[in-house]
Amino acid sequence: MTVTEQAPAGVTGSAPVVSVPRYIRPRPRTVLRSTSTMWTVWVGVVLTLVIEFVSRASPVSSLDLVPPTTMARRMFELLMTGSFVTGNLLPTLQRLFESFVLAAVLGFALAYPMWRFRLWRMTLEPYLNVYYAIPVFAIYPILVVLFGTGDAPIVGVSVAFGMVVVTTNTMNGFASVPPTVQKLAVSRQLTGLQSFTKILVPAAIPDIAAGLRLGLVYTTISVLATEFLLGNRGLGYFISRSYYTFEVGDMYAGILLICLMGLILNISVSLILNKIDWRRK
Repeated sequence: MTVTEQAPAGVTGSAPVVSVPRYIRPRPRTVLRSTSTMWTVWVGVVLTLVIEFVSRASPVSSLDLVPPTTMARRMFELLMTGSFVTGNLLPTLQRLFESFVLAAVLGFALAYPMWRFRLWRMTLEPYLNVYYAIPVFAIYPILVVLFGTGDAPIVGVSVAFGMVVVTTNTMNGFASVPPTVQKLAVSRQLTGLQSFTKILVPAAIPDIAAGLRLGLVYTTISVLATEFLLGNRGLGYFISRSYYTFEVGDMYAGILLICLMGLILNISVSLILNKIDWRRK
């Protein structure tokens, strides 16, 4: 017997989407008794071992490649150093948090009027197209002139880099809600705010969540890249300085830390968003 749930409001497509309770979903497909997650882990382990072997057994200069074990050891040493944490790690996390929150709020706030009012959409869509055609980093000299070389231009570039993808995905989510679902608000005699919070936003949650995930990725890339250019502290600045001073161990340790930090942040945000995404419940 197959047990299904009624598809939530806001689902579009030619065929109905069925939400199956988690407890009766089929087990993940395995290959050689390993799931896709395990294969991801195995690939990472094999690549790490290959790099470790190549960096130690081949005539590669230590200025070009450092063994992963050396990277990890130096990374933990840096994390145990108070000056590194307060001078580089925490400033980057603060800038990333500020950029992501501002990009999410501003992107969401801009998406609704662009979806709701045709004049807004026709007025602002050309600027969104310009965003995809011109690198956002091209505006950083202007921000430097206006705000100097502190946190403001770094956060400003990162917000501009991340909010557009949030806006675009949120607009797509609102547009995907069928008119029949929107008429539900009229039949239930809901106010405009109730219709927005109880029908429109819940129905568009999958696309909004996708936009927030991409917004986190974009702001992370932008914060670190802008620190290379403008920062006098932060992980991007630390890696750039280590590169120019030939401190290769510190450079690779910083890169490894960025990779782990990005992975942890992405997984954490995905877990939170999955809690409100009705497709994954």
